[in-house]
Amino acid sequence: MRFFEFSDTGDETDKFLMVLRNYIGRAASKKSPAKLNWNGLNQVLKTNGFELTADYETFKAMYDASPAVQSLVKNFNQDGIELNVPGAPESDAEKEPDQGQGQDSQAAVDQTAASAAAGQLAQSQTTPQV
Repeated sequence: MRFFEFSDTGDETDKFLMVLRNYIGRAASKKSPAKLNWNGLNQVLKTNGFELTADYETFKAMYDASPAVQSLVKNFNQDGIELNVPGAPESDAEKEPDQGQGQDSQAAVDQTAASAAAGQLAQSQTTPQV
């Protein structure tokens, strides 16, 4: 059976939506995004008793035909789907750039070490020698 063979009110569509909602619920409990490639989605569906073939074209047909599916899916492309998980952090591509100095990790370590060294030097100069 192919995705586009579903009708929006069919039992198979309801089962498919339930599988997606369950997957979203598991991801939300872990506060993590839910991304599946097409093989992963096929595996999830197979585990839940579906005999479907999920790929971009067939999923797009179902997505375009079903507002319920649209509400559960954040994004999809040739690689797979990303589900709309409430409370999950945004993906790296959607994150705001660092509002700080835009430092890489080594520059941040260097700055921290320099601050600590300056503090140590200042403290050693004011402490009397015994």
